[in-house]
Amino acid sequence: MAPEPAGFVRALFAGRLEAAAIFPYPRQSREQAETTEAIVASVAEWAASAIDPARIDHEKKIPASVIDGLRELGLFGLTIPEEFGGAGQGQVTYARVMETVAERCASTVTVLGAQLGIGMKALLLYGTPAQKAHWLPRLASGERIAAFALTEAGAGSDAAALATRAEPLADGSWRLNGRKIWITNGGIANAFTVFARTPDPARPAAKPHEWPISTFWVERERKGLSTGKPEDKLGLRGSSTTEVALEDVLVPPEALIGARGDGFKVALNVLNSGRHGLAACCIGQAKLARALAWKHAAERVQFGRPIAHFGMVQELLAGMDADLYALEATTYLTAGLMDQGRETMLEAACCKLHATERLWQIVSDALQVTGGTGFMREYPYERILRDARINMIFEGTNQVLRMMIAHQGLRSLQRGELAAALQRAAQGSSLSGVPASLAAEGTELEALVPRFAASCQAALLCHGERVREAQFTLHRLADMVTALFVSAAVLARASASDALGNLPALQLDLARLACRRAHKDFERAAHEEVNPDDELIERVARSGAP
Repeated sequence: MAPEPAGFVRALFAGRLEAAAIFPYPRQSREQAETTEAIVASVAEWAASAIDPARIDHEKKIPASVIDGLRELGLFGLTIPEEFGGAGQGQVTYARVMETVAERCASTVTVLGAQLGIGMKALLLYGTPAQKAHWLPRLASGERIAAFALTEAGAGSDAAALATRAEPLADGSWRLNGRKIWITNGGIANAFTVFARTPDPARPAAKPHEWPISTFWVERERKGLSTGKPEDKLGLRGSSTTEVALEDVLVPPEALIGARGDGFKVALNVLNSGRHGLAACCIGQAKLARALAWKHAAERVQFGRPIAHFGMVQELLAGMDADLYALEATTYLTAGLMDQGRETMLEAACCKLHATERLWQIVSDALQVTGGTGFMREYPYERILRDARINMIFEGTNQVLRMMIAHQGLRSLQRGELAAALQRAAQGSSLSGVPASLAAEGTELEALVPRFAASCQAALLCHGERVREAQFTLHRLADMVTALFVSAAVLARASASDALGNLPALQLDLARLACRRAHKDFERAAHEEVNPDDELIERVARSGAP
């Protein structure tokens, strides 16, 4: 029996292009695609008339009518199974809806993401049948809105520093104490997924900070739960972000989600979904910025012709379009893999890393194309820019994600988990199904993969077990593997279109440009790995320390 293919990104660390994982590019069935298009069309029509993004940003609040509209459209239950009153849609449909709402208003889509992407996801993934039957129907209807309560003042990226406690009582219930900060949906949610430390029966003498983390479903009505005033934020000003305080909050035994002590695993898997949804939101906001920039470039006349005719403006415009093609390729490839039940932890992280940074560049370039007009608050560019900034912090900072991506892949190598991929790599690693029109880009990608694997082996040889602390190297390896994933996703998407006879010249050029931009990203990181400035950076940073 043939071994199960490794996840696509994970296998790259062994120098293997797992073509079977992404070729053919995953597509919804005809029936599923028709359902998705119908949902997206209704959401787009509603959003265009019901959501005023400028007003929401100015008033720092999403109107009740918008929340009611989300309810009426059934969006709060979009991914909840039909048996619990939801629409039962998969990740592809979810991503399309998130993209569509985000293209209209970043604040509004955050309400949905906090509910579906992370707020109730632990219950959906790890809840018992009884827990799901009790809580999911009210979430599906929008009667209940959920929030994800993990972050604390001393525990952001460092989840191990979490201090909130849940102590078991004689009757099986739990008493929770702690404070969570920056909780999205905090002011409007009436149900919270809370992470807290619980005593370990196997280690009764362990100190509280050594207790494992568990997951709890806590309803707002519980005595002792309170939320603070809305935070005054740079962007996403309409979304509700507050502190959540837990003071001797008592919850019943059935409030424990998943196994006791498995909270860290639960959080990681929930965030996997959240990161992917965030990438879809970035597509929507990038499309908005791109459309505004192209319109301005076509209408703004300087030196007797539209500025869209000038080379340096064309560089910005073409870059936006190529990046958007790549964002769609990676995000919907990963969504398709998720719907197939495939491993996607590293793919989702790469999507989030790439999408959030490309969005930031696209929005900046759109404002640049627009010039002084874009700097004025009466136009939407500055709002889009402010809204985009949080994405590189949301769902794990991009620095932490780089460490996670690279370390996870290197650890799989160290543990021998990629032995099958290594064996296949020795026999050659190539893509199949790439059309002749993209053969050069496919060949270049194939040549980059063994170079990346050699860099991984060199990193392990140099740093050994301490590679987790080699942050400069982890940064570069993460950028290299993300570039490889982007290029492969673009080729897979274009190949699928070509197979259907739907790869016009413009789409072909976009795919080529997207691949070339990804390969340049790879070469930049590879050059820095061979010629690092690590010691120089460390000296400068330390000399400037207070």
